[in-house]
Amino acid sequence: MSDASQGEGQDQSSLSVPPPEPAPTPPPAPVPAPETSASGQVLPAGVSAVSPWMRLACYLVEGLLATITLGIGWLIWAAMTAGSGQTPAKRVLKQRVIDSGSLQPVGMGKMFWMRGLVAGVVGNIAIVFTLGIILLMPFWDKRNQNIWDKISSTYVVHDPNDAWATAA
Repeated sequence: MSDASQGEGQDQSSLSVPPPEPAPTPPPAPVPAPETSASGQVLPAGVSAVSPWMRLACYLVEGLLATITLGIGWLIWAAMTAGSGQTPAKRVLKQRVIDSGSLQPVGMGKMFWMRGLVAGVVGNIAIVFTLGIILLMPFWDKRNQNIWDKISSTYVVHDPNDAWATAA
């Protein structure tokens, strides 16, 4: 039988096409580093949260720079940039570590003590126990933070215009 003959004898009003379903709404965008802090501080224009991919690139560049400079050059460079919330790779990739409360770059003390020693020790233990999966934490964290960012109450931001004007 043909399709045309199958429809014969049926009431045409019962063959109405249902309305199309509405398009699904996209999930909300992730909430990276806030533009304002609880104390009312505002991020400078052009500064935004670093993507997880750029954070991963920074880890790789950091290792490359440490290897190329035999570690000694990296330590000297890190000592020079840490006061502006940067490491050598963050400086090259125009990234900066800011305090989550003040939204200002962290100083040498917080970069060394909190992010370097305290968070570094806890982070390295977490890396071992999670078989390295914790390194990918910025990919699922709503603020693109890693374990040491959370411990030290910091965010990593992209600062393409050097908004806090560091000395070269």
